[in-house]
Amino acid sequence: MPHEKVGVVIAKIFEGTSRENYNLITLLNATTVFVLLLIILSKKLFAHKNKKVLIFYYSATVLFVVLCINVLFVMNVESIHFIQYAIFAILIYPLIKNFTQTIVFATIAGALDEVYQYFYLAPNRTDYFDWNDVIINLIGAAIGVLVLATLLSKLLKSNKTFFRSFTFYFLCLMALVVLALFGFNILSMYPVSNESTFALVKVVPEGFWSIPPGPYVKYHVVMPLEGILIIVVLCLFYSRLDNLIES
Repeated sequence: MPHEKVGVVIAKIFEGTSRENYNLITLLNATTVFVLLLIILSKKLFAHKNKKVLIFYYSATVLFVVLCINVLFVMNVESIHFIQYAIFAILIYPLIKNFTQTIVFATIAGALDEVYQYFYLAPNRTDYFDWNDVIINLIGAAIGVLVLATLLSKLLKSNKTFFRSFTFYFLCLMALVVLALFGFNILSMYPVSNESTFALVKVVPEGFWSIPPGPYVKYHVVMPLEGILIIVVLCLFYSRLDNLIES
Protein backbone atom coordinates (compact mmCIF):
# COMPACT_ATOMS: atom_id res chain seq x y z
CA MET A 1 0.00 0.00 0.00
CA PRO A 2 2.17 2.87 -1.26
CA HIS A 3 1.25 5.72 1.06
CA GLU A 4 3.26 8.18 -1.03
CA LYS A 5 0.52 8.06 -3.70
CA VAL A 6 -2.07 8.83 -1.04
CA GLY A 7 0.07 11.75 0.11
CA VAL A 8 0.20 13.12 -3.45
CA VAL A 9 -3.60 13.02 -3.71
CA ILE A 10 -3.99 14.80 -0.36
CA ALA A 11 -1.39 17.41 -1.37
CA LYS A 12 -3.39 18.17 -4.54
CA ILE A 13 -6.56 18.62 -2.50
CA PHE A 14 -4.85 21.22 -0.29
CA GLU A 15 -2.84 22.83 -3.10
CA GLY A 16 -2.36 26.53 -2.38
CA THR A 17 -2.66 26.07 1.39
CA SER A 18 0.34 27.18 3.45
CA ARG A 19 2.45 24.47 5.04
CA GLU A 20 1.47 25.57 8.56
CA ASN A 21 -2.27 25.50 7.77
CA TYR A 22 -1.92 22.22 5.87
CA ASN A 23 -0.16 20.70 8.88
CA LEU A 24 -2.83 21.98 11.26
CA ILE A 25 -5.73 20.80 9.09
CA THR A 26 -4.33 17.28 8.69
CA LEU A 27 -3.68 17.03 12.44
CA LEU A 28 -7.22 18.18 13.25
CA ASN A 29 -8.69 15.74 10.72
CA ALA A 30 -6.64 12.84 12.09
CA THR A 31 -7.55 13.74 15.69
CA THR A 32 -11.25 13.96 14.75
CA VAL A 33 -11.15 10.51 13.13
CA PHE A 34 -9.42 9.01 16.17
CA VAL A 35 -11.82 10.61 18.67
CA LEU A 36 -14.85 9.53 16.62
CA LEU A 37 -13.48 6.00 16.52
CA LEU A 38 -13.14 5.94 20.31
CA ILE A 39 -16.68 7.32 20.72
CA ILE A 40 -18.11 4.68 18.37
CA LEU A 41 -16.24 1.93 20.22
CA SER A 42 -16.91 3.24 23.74
CA LYS A 43 -20.15 1.32 24.30
CA LYS A 44 -18.57 -1.99 23.28
CA LEU A 45 -15.39 -1.14 25.15
CA PHE A 46 -17.02 -0.46 28.52
CA ALA A 47 -19.26 -3.53 28.18
CA HIS A 48 -16.30 -5.80 27.34
CA LYS A 49 -15.38 -8.44 29.90
CA ASN A 50 -11.72 -7.42 29.53
CA LYS A 51 -12.32 -3.68 29.48
CA LYS A 52 -9.48 -2.94 31.92
CA VAL A 53 -6.98 -4.67 29.64
CA LEU A 54 -8.32 -2.90 26.56
CA ILE A 55 -8.41 0.51 28.26
CA PHE A 56 -4.77 0.00 29.29
CA TYR A 57 -3.75 -0.85 25.72
CA TYR A 58 -5.81 1.99 24.23
CA SER A 59 -4.22 4.43 26.68
CA ALA A 60 -0.71 3.20 25.87
CA THR A 61 -1.45 3.36 22.14
CA VAL A 62 -2.74 6.94 22.43
CA LEU A 63 0.55 7.78 24.18
CA PHE A 64 2.51 6.11 21.35
CA VAL A 65 0.50 8.07 18.77
CA VAL A 66 1.27 11.35 20.56
CA LEU A 67 4.97 10.44 20.68
CA CYS A 68 4.95 9.62 16.96
CA ILE A 69 3.34 12.97 16.14
CA ASN A 70 5.78 14.96 18.28
CA VAL A 71 8.98 13.01 17.64
CA LEU A 72 8.75 11.04 14.38
CA PHE A 73 6.44 13.02 12.10
CA VAL A 74 7.96 15.31 9.49
CA MET A 75 4.48 16.39 8.42
CA ASN A 76 1.15 15.59 10.07
CA VAL A 77 -0.11 14.07 6.82
CA GLU A 78 1.90 11.02 7.92
CA SER A 79 -1.04 10.23 10.19
CA ILE A 80 -2.45 8.50 7.10
CA HIS A 81 -0.14 5.61 8.08
CA PHE A 82 -2.26 4.93 11.16
CA ILE A 83 -5.43 4.63 9.10
CA GLN A 84 -3.85 2.58 6.31
CA TYR A 85 -2.24 0.02 8.57
CA ALA A 86 -5.21 -0.18 10.95
CA ILE A 87 -7.36 -1.15 7.94
CA PHE A 88 -4.64 -3.49 6.67
CA ALA A 89 -4.48 -5.27 10.06
CA ILE A 90 -8.27 -5.64 10.13
CA LEU A 91 -8.21 -7.17 6.64
CA ILE A 92 -5.44 -9.71 7.27
CA TYR A 93 -6.53 -10.78 10.76
CA PRO A 94 -9.10 -13.34 9.45
CA LEU A 95 -6.26 -15.03 7.55
CA ILE A 96 -3.75 -14.97 10.43
CA LYS A 97 -6.18 -15.41 13.38
CA ASN A 98 -3.78 -14.00 15.92
CA PHE A 99 -3.29 -10.41 17.12
CA THR A 100 0.47 -10.61 17.65
CA GLN A 101 1.12 -12.23 14.30
CA THR A 102 -1.15 -9.70 12.59
CA ILE A 103 0.89 -6.81 14.01
CA VAL A 104 4.19 -8.48 13.10
CA PHE A 105 3.06 -9.29 9.55
CA ALA A 106 1.70 -5.76 9.03
CA THR A 107 5.03 -4.37 10.28
CA ILE A 108 6.94 -6.56 7.81
CA ALA A 109 4.63 -5.37 5.01
CA GLY A 110 5.29 -1.77 6.07
CA ALA A 111 9.04 -2.38 6.06
CA LEU A 112 8.86 -3.87 2.56
CA ASP A 113 6.92 -0.80 1.40
CA GLU A 114 9.74 1.37 2.77
CA VAL A 115 12.33 -0.82 1.02
CA TYR A 116 10.48 -0.30 -2.26
CA GLN A 117 10.41 3.48 -1.75
CA TYR A 118 14.00 3.82 -0.52
CA PHE A 119 15.77 1.60 -3.02
CA TYR A 120 13.52 1.87 -6.08
CA LEU A 121 10.82 4.56 -6.02
CA ALA A 122 12.84 7.50 -4.72
CA PRO A 123 16.49 6.51 -4.17
CA ASN A 124 17.78 10.00 -4.98
CA ARG A 125 15.32 11.86 -2.75
CA THR A 126 15.93 10.03 0.50
CA ASP A 127 18.93 10.11 2.83
CA TYR A 128 17.99 7.14 5.01
CA PHE A 129 15.76 4.08 5.23
CA ASP A 130 12.68 5.39 7.01
CA TRP A 131 12.42 3.45 10.28
CA ASN A 132 10.15 6.25 11.50
CA ASP A 133 7.46 5.11 9.06
CA VAL A 134 7.89 1.43 9.96
CA ILE A 135 7.26 2.27 13.63
CA ILE A 136 4.25 4.42 12.74
CA ASN A 137 2.89 1.56 10.61
CA LEU A 138 3.24 -0.81 13.57
CA ILE A 139 1.21 1.54 15.79
CA GLY A 140 -1.42 1.75 13.04
CA ALA A 141 -1.64 -2.04 12.92
CA ALA A 142 -1.97 -2.10 16.71
CA ILE A 143 -4.93 0.31 16.46
CA GLY A 144 -6.59 -2.05 13.98
CA VAL A 145 -6.02 -5.00 16.30
CA LEU A 146 -7.50 -3.10 19.26
CA VAL A 147 -10.59 -2.28 17.21
CA LEU A 148 -10.98 -6.00 16.45
CA ALA A 149 -10.40 -6.98 20.09
CA THR A 150 -13.15 -4.56 21.10
CA LEU A 151 -15.73 -5.54 18.48
CA LEU A 152 -15.30 -9.30 18.13
CA SER A 153 -17.50 -11.34 20.44
CA LYS A 154 -15.32 -14.38 19.80
CA LEU A 155 -11.66 -14.31 18.79
CA LEU A 156 -10.45 -16.39 15.88
CA LYS A 157 -8.11 -19.18 16.92
CA SER A 158 -4.93 -20.07 15.10
CA ASN A 159 -3.87 -23.69 15.52
CA LYS A 160 -0.22 -22.71 15.20
CA THR A 161 2.07 -21.02 17.69
CA PHE A 162 4.04 -17.98 16.59
CA PHE A 163 7.19 -20.05 16.06
CA ARG A 164 5.31 -22.42 13.72
CA SER A 165 3.39 -19.73 11.86
CA PHE A 166 3.80 -18.42 8.33
CA THR A 167 4.55 -15.00 9.83
CA PHE A 168 7.55 -16.38 11.75
CA TYR A 169 8.91 -18.29 8.73
CA PHE A 170 8.49 -15.21 6.54
CA LEU A 171 10.24 -13.08 9.16
CA CYS A 172 13.13 -15.57 9.26
CA LEU A 173 13.37 -15.52 5.47
CA MET A 174 13.54 -11.71 5.46
CA ALA A 175 16.20 -11.81 8.20
CA LEU A 176 18.30 -14.32 6.22
CA VAL A 177 18.05 -12.19 3.07
CA VAL A 178 19.16 -9.08 4.97
CA LEU A 179 22.04 -10.93 6.65
CA ALA A 180 23.14 -12.29 3.26
CA LEU A 181 23.10 -8.78 1.79
CA PHE A 182 25.27 -7.57 4.66
CA GLY A 183 27.52 -10.62 4.38
CA PHE A 184 28.17 -10.05 0.67
CA ASN A 185 28.74 -6.30 1.25
CA ILE A 186 25.73 -5.40 -0.88
CA LEU A 187 24.10 -3.63 2.05
CA SER A 188 25.67 -1.61 4.84
CA MET A 189 24.39 0.24 7.88
CA TYR A 190 26.18 3.51 7.10
CA PRO A 191 28.04 4.94 4.07
CA VAL A 192 31.21 3.09 3.06
CA SER A 193 33.85 3.69 0.39
CA ASN A 194 32.53 0.82 -1.77
CA GLU A 195 30.13 2.50 -4.22
CA SER A 196 28.34 -0.77 -4.98
CA THR A 197 27.16 -1.01 -1.37
CA PHE A 198 23.68 0.28 -0.53
CA ALA A 199 23.60 2.09 2.82
CA LEU A 200 20.57 2.17 5.10
CA VAL A 201 21.74 5.63 6.17
CA LYS A 202 23.32 7.77 3.45
CA VAL A 203 23.58 10.95 5.52
CA VAL A 204 23.99 10.58 9.29
CA PRO A 205 21.99 13.21 11.25
CA GLU A 206 24.12 15.67 13.21
CA GLY A 207 22.07 15.37 16.39
CA PHE A 208 18.95 13.86 17.93
CA TRP A 209 16.70 16.42 16.18
CA SER A 210 16.73 17.07 12.46
CA ILE A 211 15.70 20.56 11.35
CA PRO A 212 15.65 20.82 7.54
CA PRO A 213 15.77 24.16 5.68
CA GLY A 214 12.49 25.91 4.92
CA PRO A 215 9.42 26.25 7.16
CA TYR A 216 10.31 25.20 10.71
CA VAL A 217 9.93 21.52 11.45
CA LYS A 218 11.75 19.35 13.98
CA TYR A 219 11.80 15.55 14.07
CA HIS A 220 13.99 12.65 15.10
CA VAL A 221 15.45 10.32 12.48
CA VAL A 222 15.43 6.78 13.87
CA MET A 223 18.68 4.94 13.18
CA PRO A 224 18.74 1.23 12.17
CA LEU A 225 19.64 -0.42 15.49
CA GLU A 226 17.42 2.02 17.36
CA GLY A 227 14.53 1.23 15.01
CA ILE A 228 14.92 -2.53 15.37
CA LEU A 229 15.00 -2.21 19.16
CA ILE A 230 11.85 -0.05 19.26
CA ILE A 231 10.00 -2.44 16.93
CA VAL A 232 10.95 -5.50 19.00
CA VAL A 233 9.90 -3.80 22.25
CA LEU A 234 6.55 -2.72 20.77
CA CYS A 235 5.85 -6.18 19.37
CA LEU A 236 6.64 -7.74 22.76
CA PHE A 237 4.37 -5.17 24.43
CA TYR A 238 1.41 -6.06 22.20
CA SER A 239 2.20 -9.80 22.24
CA ARG A 240 0.38 -10.18 25.58
CA LEU A 241 -2.89 -8.97 24.08
CA ASP A 242 -4.06 -12.38 22.79
CA ASN A 243 -3.65 -14.13 26.13
CA LEU A 244 -5.04 -11.25 28.20
CA ILE A 245 -8.18 -10.91 26.05
CA GLU A 246 -8.81 -14.65 26.03
CA SER A 247 -8.37 -15.03 29.81
